[in-house]
Amino acid sequence: MKIKFNNIRDLADARYAAAVMADYIGFSIGDENELPTSTIQEIIGWCSGPEIILEVKNAAAIEKVKALLSILPVNGLEVSAQDHPAMKEAFSEQNLLWIVDAKMNGEDEFVKANPNAEAAEKIKETEPWGISMDCFESVSTGIKDFSDWNDFFEALEIL
Repeated sequence: MKIKFNNIRDLADARYAAAVMADYIGFSIGDENELPTSTIQEIIGWCSGPEIILEVKNAAAIEKVKALLSILPVNGLEVSAQDHPAMKEAFSEQNLLWIVDAKMNGEDEFVKANPNAEAAEKIKETEPWGISMDCFESVSTGIKDFSDWNDFFEALEIL
């Protein structure tokens, strides 16, 4: 099963994703959750393992994505079905993974998961190709409570 963490907010998210052997970490681009490029660079510099996905929230961000692709080791783009044609055309020269409306390269699908016991049981029963999870804000500066995620991944026998 593939694991993707969405909307990485800080180094703690990325390091946790790497610790559970996540396949992908995503950074939101083109909305209010977008991190400064320098922050993304810093997080990527401290985290190894997961592939880097830019979660592009609107096709108007094409120039921003082009700039990021020139300086970051990006492996793929996540876009909506509506924005996919324009994005695919803009980046046709790039060898990128594509996640369109939760489907990787048009075939395998990510299922959205909340870190709780019920979701873990459903995942164990259905055995999806992949799961994606949204990261959350810190409780206070630099402090996050990963206990729900720990319980979730223990139930999936990943931790």
